[in-house]
Amino acid sequence: MTLTAGARLGPYEILSPLGAGGMGEVYRARDAKLQRDVAIKVLPLAVAEDADRLARFRREAQVLAALNHPHIAAIYGLEESDGVEALVLELVEGETLAERIAAGPVPIEEALAIARQIADALEAAHEKGIVHRDLKPANVKITPQGKVKVLDFGLAKALTGDRSSPDVTHSPTLTAAATQAGVVIGTAAYMSPEQARGKAVDKRADIWAFGAVLYEMLSGRKSFEGETVSDTLAAVLRADVDWNALPRDTPASVRRVLRRCLDREVKTRFHDIADARIEMDETLQEPPPAAAAAPTPSRSKLWPLTAGALLVLAALGWWRALSSAPAPSLATRLSLVLPAGDRLPYEQEPIFALSRDGRQVAYVAEHAGTPALYLRTLDAAEARLIEGTSEATSPFFSPDGGWVGFFADGKLKKVAVGGGLPIALADVSTPRGGVWLDDDSIVFSPEYTSGLVRLPAGGGKPEVLTRPDVARGERTHRWPEALPGGADVLFTVGLASSPSDYDGAEIAVLNVASRKVRRVFDGGSMPRYVAPGRLAFLRGDSILVVPFDPGRAAVTGAAVPVVEKVSGDLAGGSAYYATARNGTLVSARGVAPQDRTLTLGNRKGEAIDVPLSPRHFLGPRFSPDAKRLAFSVGAGTGRDDDVWTYDIAGNILTRLTFGNTGLLAVWSPDGKRIAYGSIRGGAEGIYVKAADGGGQEEALQILKSSAEMPSAWSADGASLAFLRLSPTVGIWLVPLGEPSKVREIEPGALTARLSPDGRWIAYQTGIPGDIFVRPTDGSPGKWQITTDRGSWPVWVGNEIFFLREGGDILSVDVDTRPTFRAGAPRLVYPGKGRFDAGGLYSPFDVSSDGQSFVLMKTNARAEGAGRIDVVLNWPAELQRLAPVGGGK
Repeated sequence: MTLTAGARLGPYEILSPLGAGGMGEVYRARDAKLQRDVAIKVLPLAVAEDADRLARFRREAQVLAALNHPHIAAIYGLEESDGVEALVLELVEGETLAERIAAGPVPIEEALAIARQIADALEAAHEKGIVHRDLKPANVKITPQGKVKVLDFGLAKALTGDRSSPDVTHSPTLTAAATQAGVVIGTAAYMSPEQARGKAVDKRADIWAFGAVLYEMLSGRKSFEGETVSDTLAAVLRADVDWNALPRDTPASVRRVLRRCLDREVKTRFHDIADARIEMDETLQEPPPAAAAAPTPSRSKLWPLTAGALLVLAALGWWRALSSAPAPSLATRLSLVLPAGDRLPYEQEPIFALSRDGRQVAYVAEHAGTPALYLRTLDAAEARLIEGTSEATSPFFSPDGGWVGFFADGKLKKVAVGGGLPIALADVSTPRGGVWLDDDSIVFSPEYTSGLVRLPAGGGKPEVLTRPDVARGERTHRWPEALPGGADVLFTVGLASSPSDYDGAEIAVLNVASRKVRRVFDGGSMPRYVAPGRLAFLRGDSILVVPFDPGRAAVTGAAVPVVEKVSGDLAGGSAYYATARNGTLVSARGVAPQDRTLTLGNRKGEAIDVPLSPRHFLGPRFSPDAKRLAFSVGAGTGRDDDVWTYDIAGNILTRLTFGNTGLLAVWSPDGKRIAYGSIRGGAEGIYVKAADGGGQEEALQILKSSAEMPSAWSADGASLAFLRLSPTVGIWLVPLGEPSKVREIEPGALTARLSPDGRWIAYQTGIPGDIFVRPTDGSPGKWQITTDRGSWPVWVGNEIFFLREGGDILSVDVDTRPTFRAGAPRLVYPGKGRFDAGGLYSPFDVSSDGQSFVLMKTNARAEGAGRIDVVLNWPAELQRLAPVGGGK
């Protein structure tokens, strides 16, 4: 039965068709109860009208519903309405593996990562006695985040019972149309020989299909093909696999897996999919060849040395011999220059990582406004993009240099340096650095105000190692770095008294085994050990070193500045530097903090620059009548910023606060007052002042924490939504005049806007993150607005606007009565990669009529922002600048 958009099936509203096949027609539908999209699979009439088959299907579906695995698309339930029988399934966005293979063979590392996840799904199902019976690329989906989901698990048996005949009437995907000559068959190509002969099957049929899928990924072609069902089944029963079609560099272990999976003799085939998974795990853990396996990137992805850097090429032969020769007595400097138009990002998270031997540097760089990871071996003339690392931050190498860990898309991921699909290991919210230890575990900080956690590099459940001591003023543990020996980890302790300024942070050492923490130094962040006997760290825009005994985890002298002007985000403790165990240093000069202008745009795509000289603008906001702007100017710490207003028509700039006391300005609904946050030593909190500058400011000090920033003022002026940064991050709501009634709306949220009637609040989680809506009165309900990332919601009328990386503004139509509903996002203003992401503070706003926009634009980068400085044998230079132990 065909359903039309708008039709209802119980609580589900049909939205659009998704596809059809022998297993039924599939539709996208909206679950009115849980406010989520689902997939509705309407059963074939042959099943729905056969009482015995329908009863058997329902029993089998109940068993399948017990499957709960991250790589298996879930079954939510069965639904019957007006004679229509349907299965309610998890809706999985993304492309199918069949679509991915249609684009060409899948690189080995990526194929193994996909196959590993499929094997995980099969193993979980087989443990419950459930066999898929119809595994094929079309039944595997890859989400935009790279996660694999196996679809239609066990439905072949649910629909047909235990029969295994290849007859079209008994195969859910071999339809009558598929028997016509000239049609290439899908399911038959993945049938095991026993399945093709009509015999009873067990989990070894899935193992055969798994081998066929893996072979197809690697070769780009099916292992068994034919023009008709009979031809294809004959090939399954008799034809030899063309092993020469596999890539020449396919590892021997992978070939063994394929031969054992595609063994026609069921007794000698792999008996358990775990056997194949273990083989693949060992292959994935083998470091790939460093340079030979890397494909040649396109011209746009190459970052060549420029003329100034060509002077160092003569030294490359010396550099190649460096690893086997004694260290030179003098430090040697190199410069790696980025092409015009590319830049190092302006952010506070680590952008550099060095392998322990100092041969490889991984770094974050922006091309056309999009950050990604690049890999450079220091004896090569070019760098290459690491595919699949868009929006990456905080890279770190595995001990052997064969893998790079990083954070992106709300995940901790790893990727082989030879290329391939990144592998997601754990969920993160607002991560703050990681390190890969000698025991093959990763220690990382998953959230803005969390402690450190650890998990195996192969994936698993994170284990909490530290928690910030809120009683003594600790807010966050972040940016871990391993000390030699692997037993201890350096990290930064951020304090609640300075939530955005890490010059006053503490440096501590964690013994991973005992969980004991020792604070070793006050007044710096992002520590790195430099042998012999020094601790490097950041303070302001300089690298300092202090004598340090790693055995006792103790500082033994005074700190000395050794490199100046290295940081990008001076307020946040940027890591525009990294060190290697062999004494190599990489660093860079950051983007100047005053390098922004403002742009006004509209829905027609027109834009004009605001005629103000470049400043470090933060959080621009339209006044309610859209005639003025309010924004902060400063470093973004709350200690160095002031609020300014700007009359657009009159071109008049007016300073509202004096003495570095205002951050993140928010207009009152009548436009007469402005609220702002301030960190001023004992009087932190939110303040309100008349927008014309007259009168005294009023201190709200709602929670009396050290970091509260206004986010949205309700239309009736009665309530204020605000961001609390410490001791934990979250969005709170307070009725003005009744501070005792303050309550938290959403832990972990970073910014928010209220609906015009004040009944709803839209907020963002993560950077970049997603946008959600929930009621302000605390009643249940939560709706996700974005499906492909979005930041900084602005609620105007019946629209929620948000920003995508690069400056594209999108809008979603919303309806709040009788309950909340949202439409599909649509582009309303193309940013074209020109606009700033804004860090922690919103980089854009929308006028009250929804027609005009203001955005921050980053201008040409400051000197040095496109150059990476490399120092070989940095300890030799340190011995001259800050002698330790007589040079020993």
